[in-house]
Amino acid sequence: MSGDILQINHLSFSYRSKLIYDEANLEITKVGIYGLVAPNGSGKTTLLNLVANLLAVKNGRIDIFGQKDTPDIFFNYASFLQDNRVLYPYLTAREHLNFVCEQHHVDQKKIETVAHVLGMSNYIDQKIISYSLGMKQRLLLGLAIITKPQLILMDEPLNGLDPTSLAIVRKVVTELRDQGSTLLISSHNLDELNKITKNVFFVKGHKILLKELNNQESTEKVYEELYMNLEDFDV
Repeated sequence: MSGDILQINHLSFSYRSKLIYDEANLEITKVGIYGLVAPNGSGKTTLLNLVANLLAVKNGRIDIFGQKDTPDIFFNYASFLQDNRVLYPYLTAREHLNFVCEQHHVDQKKIETVAHVLGMSNYIDQKIISYSLGMKQRLLLGLAIITKPQLILMDEPLNGLDPTSLAIVRKVVTELRDQGSTLLISSHNLDELNKITKNVFFVKGHKILLKELNNQESTEKVYEELYMNLEDFDV
């Protein structure tokens, strides 16, 4: 493979007559963890859906590893952790993981390994309808990583998690980075995001801005500067 990990050029996109992106650009050239941050309704999930080919790019271009992003290219190199509505309530975690393994020709022995790493072994054969939010998030993470993709998109993987689940997610994503995967993580949990990356994309003014934070900066502070005017706020 050659080329940038992910490159978005001159992306323009509207949804129901609302402009979301206007000639927006994004470039990821180095393996790592990258945050994606913006207020609700600014287009974070829309951007991930465009990269994952769940929405069609009509104006602009997206490339993955130097190749035009198509469903086949994305399937071969990437994965997408979506919200838990993609899970089937009357299937088990094992059945979900087995399906992904079959589609990608992955040895099913990896199911036990992923279940152990994510702390799912005790409930892997229970139906999803009985799962808590944290259990569902661990399964979604398992589905995203079991194929060892080189690019992983994550849409709000930190939402509503207890401290144990948050620690597991932090550990897994940093290990994935160390093993050569690149992760683009959309999140409102700025404190947790700050613990795993200093490279954060912010969506503002229909553009995508990359901020490489130094040790004195936090994601929350940059968020306040970009989106909130707190200096004139009187209590």
